[in-house]
Amino acid sequence: MVEKLLLNLTRAMKAGTPSERKIAKYLIEHLDELPFETAQTLAAKLSLSPMTVGRFLRSLGYRQFSDIRADLRYAEETASTEQPAMGESGERHSSPFSQLLSQQIQAIQTAFDMTTQSIWRIAMNEIATAGDVFLATSPEGLDAGRHFYGRLLESRGHIHYLGSDSAAYVALWDFDPAQALLVIMDCGGAPSPLQRLSTMARKSGYRTLLITTRFYEWGPESADLCLAMPQAQNGGQGLLQLVSLLEFTLCALSASADDSSRARAKNLTALKRSLRG
Repeated sequence: MVEKLLLNLTRAMKAGTPSERKIAKYLIEHLDELPFETAQTLAAKLSLSPMTVGRFLRSLGYRQFSDIRADLRYAEETASTEQPAMGESGERHSSPFSQLLSQQIQAIQTAFDMTTQSIWRIAMNEIATAGDVFLATSPEGLDAGRHFYGRLLESRGHIHYLGSDSAAYVALWDFDPAQALLVIMDCGGAPSPLQRLSTMARKSGYRTLLITTRFYEWGPESADLCLAMPQAQNGGQGLLQLVSLLEFTLCALSASADDSSRARAKNLTALKRSLRG
């Protein structure tokens, strides 16, 4: 029940109205407090009308707030019969799946918050309009980088994947700095190779965009543009934040695509289907 509620709230945060996103965000961040809430108290806290809260609850499949409380009580009672109720410290254990889902939702929320900032719009314009876009990442982010590279090719041409290979970095210097953008994806590990690449690229006149969850390792002069997210509590969540941000990036570029870009995406989709047989 709780997992389904969290999934529905996540969908609302992505595709809901401003009021629905506001309610969903509050509910996700205050899940433990929901047994003590009513539609009236929630509406007052969020400066919304009780009718707006009521409509949102019905969209989730609940007639009233007490139905959510009933689901949460049932989930708690079920969990208490399936695993130890208390740990050595006296705290109640939660399901590992619920913990993972909560982490994923928080990662998506962090990335979504980034999309509301002006630096995000500038970065999207840079990626969309640069003559050539180069992608470099740390070894820990190779899989995410390849996925981003492949998906980005569906939106536009002249995308070059440098990966984490210093030998491949040389290819960047064969292109006009005035028309090129270097995107650096910091996915963990030792940052020094990417830092040196960024320093050399900037000295040569290339524009640089840094995507990282540990800006403290880089500093304000490390890149021309920086999409810096808060440091995650663990490395896995940090990677989730980056992957979520990349998915939002792809969505934004797709939404702003012109006719030629949409035709390109359609042709590439047809090509993939043909190659799969």
